[in-house]
Amino acid sequence: MAKKKIYRSGVIPYYVEDGEVTMLFMKPSDPKWGGKSFQIGKGKIEDGEDPEEAGLREATEELGLFVGNIEEVTKVGQFLGRTHVYIAKIKDKDMFGDPHFETAETKWLTLDEFQKEGRDLHKPVIKSAVRLINKKENL
Repeated sequence: MAKKKIYRSGVIPYYVEDGEVTMLFMKPSDPKWGGKSFQIGKGKIEDGEDPEEAGLREATEELGLFVGNIEEVTKVGQFLGRTHVYIAKIKDKDMFGDPHFETAETKWLTLDEFQKEGRDLHKPVIKSAVRLINKKENL
């Protein structure tokens, strides 16, 4: 019997300051949850959830995102055949709670910083996200 494909979803919170896009990423507390590099806060889509709901839930858990701090959510796309990715423009970069135990650290990074500190598998996704943000923000 074929193994059931697991679908995931994640949200990249961002803000723009002085024409520069900065995004929030997480580093897992255990490398078995995605390695040792900064990456998108994401996770499995549970039964009954749509991808956006799952992404927001995961961002709340893994990044400390408060849904009330979101100005707008936009879908970037579906990557690697099974991971839905969204961007979330936030109102206040300092209005975040503590992430749960799966997160060792969160960090705000620009695209250039993510290229140095981010998970290789996510780099093309982040480039796509920044292109979309630049278009939406007229940068």
